[in-house]
Amino acid sequence: MFDRLGEVVSVVVGSFEMGYLIYEIDRRKRKLSDLFYVLDGEDADISAELIGMVEHGELQPYVRGGRS
Repeated sequence: MFDRLGEVVSVVVGSFEMGYLIYEIDRRKRKLSDLFYVLDGEDADISAELIGMVEHGELQPYVRGGRS
């Protein structure tokens, strides 16, 4: 009886530890993502296109308080 109960407790405790580990990794990943915002694929493509338009003279870069 106690042998089987020990196995059950081990499985339950192990499950909680695994769940907490996954939660902690996800929490730290979100925290780093918030600190160091990195553009995803679509945002990076849009930024590259806008930079190209500025380099070709199609757009003027924004300058606070005046024109460039």
